[in-house]
Amino acid sequence: MSFWSSQTLRSRLPSLIEPFSDDQIESASYQLCLGEEVYISPLPDTPLKERKKIPLSEKETVPIPPGQFAFLITSEQIEVPKNAIAFISIKFKFKSKGLINVSGLHVDPGYRGKLIFAVYNAGPLHLHIGRGDRVFSIWYADLDQDDEKPRQKIGYDLIPPDLMNGPDLVSSLPYLKTRLDDLEKKVEEYSIRQAILFGIATPILLVFVKIIVDIFMQPLLNMIKSSLTIY
Repeated sequence: MSFWSSQTLRSRLPSLIEPFSDDQIESASYQLCLGEEVYISPLPDTPLKERKKIPLSEKETVPIPPGQFAFLITSEQIEVPKNAIAFISIKFKFKSKGLINVSGLHVDPGYRGKLIFAVYNAGPLHLHIGRGDRVFSIWYADLDQDDEKPRQKIGYDLIPPDLMNGPDLVSSLPYLKTRLDDLEKKVEEYSIRQAILFGIATPILLVFVKIIVDIFMQPLLNMIKSSLTIY
């Protein structure tokens, strides 16, 4: 296996990547841009009507909240020949801010279509990305011959609904923080109620104790005291 050099990319990619731009070749890789839509995972209590893809106009940005997942699609249609394989990654500029690629790291021989990246914002801040930003890198490498089982399934053109129909991300950091805040609030409210109840109940309880002592215990104590009196 040998990786394609910048020169090879320049000669071969115009027929494999659409749209192609020569200035997006960098260090034996091609820089892919964010496309026209993204999908950011909702919290479990998000209404269904709000669980939808976010369309992006040219140069429009969108924030990925800390602790949330997202699907990002490339603006370019790419093709991998049957005698090659491609490897993909997120550029360090975005990795250094906490964006992690949690999807695959390669593209099958024979694939045609846009690429979808599943990402996770592991950073502490909202990460803003914009349509047209060079977010991804792709490298091509030769196989020793045409692969006998190349990718046959049609590639992506848009982010498909089945990716958005997955289970709610109940373990995401914002959701866990929300649950922790709710739990702390309930504990605080319970403590306040207990303090109020104790403050009210204690004087009442003391009154009942005094009554019991006066009715039952005091006569008994008087009898004991009388029996011990020495004449």
